[in-house]
Amino acid sequence: MENRDKIVVLLAGGRIVQRHEEHDSPELTDEELYALLPEDIRPHVVFQKWSFQPVSNYTLRMCGELMNMVYTFVHDEGARGVVVTCGIQTIAELSYFADLVWDLNPPLIFTASIFNAGTPNSETGLRLRQSVRAALSGACTGKGALICIQDAIYAPADVLRISNFNRAGLLAFPESPLGVFSQPSGGYISLRFPRHRYVQKMVQPLARSIPVLTASLGDGDLILRALVEKRFEELDGLIVSGLGDGDVPSLWVPLLRKILRSEIPVVLTSRYPDGIVQATENYEGSAAQLLEMGLINGGMLSPYQARIKLAVGLASGLKGEALANYIHDNK
Repeated sequence: MENRDKIVVLLAGGRIVQRHEEHDSPELTDEELYALLPEDIRPHVVFQKWSFQPVSNYTLRMCGELMNMVYTFVHDEGARGVVVTCGIQTIAELSYFADLVWDLNPPLIFTASIFNAGTPNSETGLRLRQSVRAALSGACTGKGALICIQDAIYAPADVLRISNFNRAGLLAFPESPLGVFSQPSGGYISLRFPRHRYVQKMVQPLARSIPVLTASLGDGDLILRALVEKRFEELDGLIVSGLGDGDVPSLWVPLLRKILRSEIPVVLTSRYPDGIVQATENYEGSAAQLLEMGLINGGMLSPYQARIKLAVGLASGLKGEALANYIHDNK
């Protein structure tokens, strides 16, 4: 099989492998991609194409399909590892999803570029070289899904995207990178292991409807009330992105109670980029009251991580206390 003992570079789109749309052929060819790799690693790489549609069209179920393909490359076809190119806008979410379900040892590395392929600032060649070298090094084996960006390797749970135009628009919280490259395209140096992961096996389709509802200063209950009164039966779950410690307007409380009575899981998070849910005070709409009501404590998860984790937990058949422990006990 062509993938046996190879690093499969799965082209799932992203500017890293696409020119500007006005170009006659926006997608880089395999020949162009091979030309970007040093001669010593070309024999170890094979390119496979997947969906090149905009990331705004992605669904969680599509993410599941991508992971099924990655699993086939490694488990059935004997690939040595997989590198996935994707859009910079969703690399943190896509790789975080992968990390929750990837239970094989071969490396799985996601990479992206802010700039289109072929532009003066493009990182296409650099990121492909770094990702493949890291996958070949053996140092990324057994560490779950990883991100190759900004000349380093990160754990998805530690990555927060804060900019859509700045090359340094990714920050690692709260830890340092898992490893760095000795030179821009040189050898990979492992620095530390990621935190322990609890990998879940999904036994049913991923949920379709888990919206994120964000509280803001002076916000009313219009959106939440419309959700409860008009589309209530379509909810698989709900993520509440609360103010600071996780507090929400008092008008939300009776509506959230109604959702909970229907046994729809609701996860409480902080809207702060590096926030944590804290039950420091007890008043109408406080995090303390919401947790006492039965909202699941999202801890240090971002609202977007919590949404993905809730979807994976539900697809794994978790309910009640087991689901709450899965979401809260580890990042």
